[in-house]
Amino acid sequence: MKTSLVLVNFALLITTGLALGQSASAPASQAFPPFTQSQGNLDADGLPTSGAKLCVAAKPTLCYQMPSETYPGSTVAWEFGLQPLSQRLTVPGGGSWIFFSAMFSAGGSGTLTRLAVLRYQGDGNAAKIVNLMPFVGATNVSEFAMWTVPTASAYPILVHADFVWGDGEAHFDPHLYTVEAWKFDPGADHYVKAFQYQTSQKYAGGDSSPVRVLTPERDQIMSHLNSK
Repeated sequence: MKTSLVLVNFALLITTGLALGQSASAPASQAFPPFTQSQGNLDADGLPTSGAKLCVAAKPTLCYQMPSETYPGSTVAWEFGLQPLSQRLTVPGGGSWIFFSAMFSAGGSGTLTRLAVLRYQGDGNAAKIVNLMPFVGATNVSEFAMWTVPTASAYPILVHADFVWGDGEAHFDPHLYTVEAWKFDPGADHYVKAFQYQTSQKYAGGDSSPVRVLTPERDQIMSHLNSK
């Protein structure tokens, strides 16, 4: 698989996530219990063949496995099994969710990280882990973070900036970026995209240092957040 094709496909796919399923109101949020995380299975080349897992420590069989994704028109499943990371999020009512991510790689310079927001709900044998985020992927030429902005939402907000590959640009050249934010909608009981815009200036592509877009764009992002 050519790296350039992989990156173009990533850039297209990350814009197509759809929020699915609705309910009248969001269930009350519990504190997410202690958990473990593990990478997926790997092939002989160290590439993932299954998704990473996050499991409840006291119930090792109660897990969330990062789902695979297949690009439209392709039969190759992208497995997000590498570098699982997690962050505990505080939510209204004293509960907590987990921001979970894991990466897909096909061995080239392009990677894609899938993002999830996990809620633990129910008790005993009825307990389950629910992902509140539709498909959102971040390439390795991107920056994302969970922000707390009480003026815009009582819940953590996902803010994400990913590169726009312009004509004649190489992978790690400076790029324009698409900036988007995802807010939790209690009525729909999932995250929905609040807005999206393209930056007016280019930012470094992250070859020798991390991508830094969200801080210089903060005023613009806050303006959009507080107007929605």
